[in-house]
Amino acid sequence: MLSRRNILAATSAAATVGTQQAKAAKSTVDVKSDPFDQTEAQKEFHAARFATLDQESLMSFAEGFKKWNATDLAGRDGRRSTNNFLRSRGLPIGESDLGYEESFNVLLEDPSYAAKTRLERSAQALMWDRSMRAFHGDADKYLTLMEETDNAGPGSLELNPDMELPDYTIHEIHAQPGGYVGDPFAGWVYHWALTQAFYQGRNEYDQVHLSIAQGCPKPADGKVLRILDMGCASGLSTTAFKERFPNAEVWGIDVGGPLVRYAHHRAVKKDIDVHFAQRLAEDTKFPDGYFDIVSDYIMFHEVTAEAAKEIVSETYRILRPGGVFNHVDIITEGSSAGSVPRTIREKAESWNIHRHNIEPWWHEFTHTNFPELLRTTGFDVDLTLRNAKGIPPVIGIKPV
Repeated sequence: MLSRRNILAATSAAATVGTQQAKAAKSTVDVKSDPFDQTEAQKEFHAARFATLDQESLMSFAEGFKKWNATDLAGRDGRRSTNNFLRSRGLPIGESDLGYEESFNVLLEDPSYAAKTRLERSAQALMWDRSMRAFHGDADKYLTLMEETDNAGPGSLELNPDMELPDYTIHEIHAQPGGYVGDPFAGWVYHWALTQAFYQGRNEYDQVHLSIAQGCPKPADGKVLRILDMGCASGLSTTAFKERFPNAEVWGIDVGGPLVRYAHHRAVKKDIDVHFAQRLAEDTKFPDGYFDIVSDYIMFHEVTAEAAKEIVSETYRILRPGGVFNHVDIITEGSSAGSVPRTIREKAESWNIHRHNIEPWWHEFTHTNFPELLRTTGFDVDLTLRNAKGIPPVIGIKPV
């Protein structure tokens, strides 16, 4: 297994790449499809499968473990048990003044909640372990596969191994060992684990990303020639935008070099012409007014409040007048469907995510009025839309 200490050196040695800007399309082609009613050919095209049946079986066990814990221990019976426990202690089931950590510690005294929480953490660790074993166990093979596509097209790859990484990026997000920047196979591990176990359904993760691209509104003038997927991770939303807008120049950027390296490899193997770059969302390097659409998915709750302000300002800068910012993340204050945790159970769950799923800025983001941040930056804001998954995005429109 490769040491985390030599990851940046390994990534740098494995890839010397240049950038290649695609020529902007002259017209907008919009291919609409239903992410939840795919043909067998589409399902096969989007599938992610391990190399061996043993690897598939191990991850299937992790998937079943997570599903059982989420439905049985954390489901209706679990909530009933927690409510009975709170009543026995004379504590409210409804709104409470207890803090996040205090709420969590109180509920740990409930045996069913403590078991659910412990097994939840074990299931998450098992999921990462099974995925990491598959790729680290055959490291030479997967490094070779990426080396073969680093400089190949369609599309392009830009890695910046000497880039100074902000402190907020250097931790094990979602408890993924090595995080997004410290494991050469972070992109493989992330994609396979989330596809096969985290979303507890083989097509679910892919459908989420397809629905983000399909549900994104176009600018009022209908022109979509350039799209940026910000914080693109393994590139599923990036390629989904290209599938919807085949004539557009599509970019995906992420701070994680191993993530965009895998994303490019995946796109090349699927013959999808998109461009990936290891860049910061707060310093994208693109010209003013370059994009018609900028989209993000579950990125902002992984950054500090200060970084979020910088990223929103950068998004405003690189969008052209009339351009659309398609923001999909956890719901914050200021959103029509948003409310911060108020009950002991809600606060305990929020603390559990923050502390044990390694989400340092989870509470900082949920207590941010994100729509107001967009308005302060200069965006017009639309909170009325729903994407194909029913997730309420926050839409920012740069005034003309």
